[in-house]
Amino acid sequence: MTVPHKIYRYAFILVSILAIGIAGFMYIEKFSFIEALYTTIVILSTVGYSGGAHPLDPKGELFAVFMIAIGIGFVTYGAGGLFKAIIEGELKRTIGRFRVTKAIENLKDHYILCGLGRIGSIVANKLKASNVPFIAIDKDPAIMNIIDTNDYLFLQGDGTDEGILKKAGIDKAKGLIAAMANDSDNVYTVLTARDLNPSLYIISRAGESTSISKLYKAGANRVISPYIIGGEKIAQSVIKPNVIDFMEFATAETNFELKIEELMIQEGSELHGKTVEQAKIRQLHDITIIAVRKPDGEFIYNPSPHFLLNKNDILIAVGHPEAIEKFERLTSPKHTK
Repeated sequence: MTVPHKIYRYAFILVSILAIGIAGFMYIEKFSFIEALYTTIVILSTVGYSGGAHPLDPKGELFAVFMIAIGIGFVTYGAGGLFKAIIEGELKRTIGRFRVTKAIENLKDHYILCGLGRIGSIVANKLKASNVPFIAIDKDPAIMNIIDTNDYLFLQGDGTDEGILKKAGIDKAKGLIAAMANDSDNVYTVLTARDLNPSLYIISRAGESTSISKLYKAGANRVISPYIIGGEKIAQSVIKPNVIDFMEFATAETNFELKIEELMIQEGSELHGKTVEQAKIRQLHDITIIAVRKPDGEFIYNPSPHFLLNKNDILIAVGHPEAIEKFERLTSPKHTK
């Protein structure tokens, strides 16, 4: 139970005790509401009841003893429990901050996600599901509830702040995602990030089409407009519905029949130096290579059987998830026959 919830509970218990005391003294001693309230508070506060204008009769004294016992119990349980909750809460926050600090120090080749709004939250969930290391930055304190639920590495602050980006380990990061709702914030974040780490791979969201060119000029490697993509997909769903259905089927995370994956041929891989025909990718592994991206960025679509595979080539492969997983081992230098 959180500290605020415990405070509400203790407040409810205190009000209930006061109500019992006031009702009891009004019934037993025939006190007025003010007199009953005063007597109850004096007894519960253990100040000591001097009798006031109306000394208690035996029944009233017995009820006063009952209220004293309740008051002592409440102070012992309530105040002690509340103090413990506050200490535990502060200790938890301190440990949490220490854990985040240590985790950030150990981060390397990670992504920095600036903005956890509607788009940013989706990105964070996808990155976490794919076990991609990342740290999120957002200036809204309410985001902490989402972070606690999903267990993200998180820094509260402004993604445009150079100090926050440094604290997130931008010098060791692999990439940055600017997903804030305000395009001007994204532009400034991209500019700052590019200055801090010239080799950083930067992806930015663009809310307005007019911001796309500005973000590229600021240093973004890729700019994505959710609205443009959404509009194009709706149009394609009308024009080419079967193509859209196939792509969604192939890229769905819950699909157990087909998967599209990108795999890099690493140095030492047995695929290096072989042609597609020599590697017998289709015959032995039931995998189809639909494209190859060369290190210089050139795409080779539907490579011929005589296409020569080299290290750092990125293969766009289609096949059964299990076949893709097995074939991925061939791209690694650690693979042994």
